[in-house]
Amino acid sequence: MGKPLFIFLTTLVCIIAVVAAKGCTFSKGWTINVINNINNNDKVQVHCKSKDNDIGMKSLGFHESINWEFCENIVGPSTLYFCHFYKGNQQLVFDVFNHSMRPLCHEQDASKEYWRCSWVIMSDGIYMIDRSNGPEHNNKMYSWN
Repeated sequence: MGKPLFIFLTTLVCIIAVVAAKGCTFSKGWTINVINNINNNDKVQVHCKSKDNDIGMKSLGFHESINWEFCENIVGPSTLYFCHFYKGNQQLVFDVFNHSMRPLCHEQDASKEYWRCSWVIMSDGIYMIDRSNGPEHNNKMYSWN
């Protein structure tokens, strides 16, 4: 390989790395929101993670939330985040983002598109906010056991 080609390829790789570090260049950027909407003094414990990224254990009071952003894997539909929810002696574990949920997480308004999955913790279960067809609609996805 000639020196000019090597310099060109090295420069190209560096440019791609810098651009990719600043945002989701080759895939969609996603936001996950988890909001506690249980109006009492007890906090809900939430531990969310993926294979590569542990968001950590969070203690959420009424109207408190956790949010994080990530870039979807570009090699196959393999990005997955799950959360473990603890409310007193009740608990739930489920995916808050995976490939099959993508259509439910697509939000749109007059000015732009959003790629966000929003979850609301309620006293009777956990709901996903669906804004894909216009006004916000809460879909109950899981009941406390």
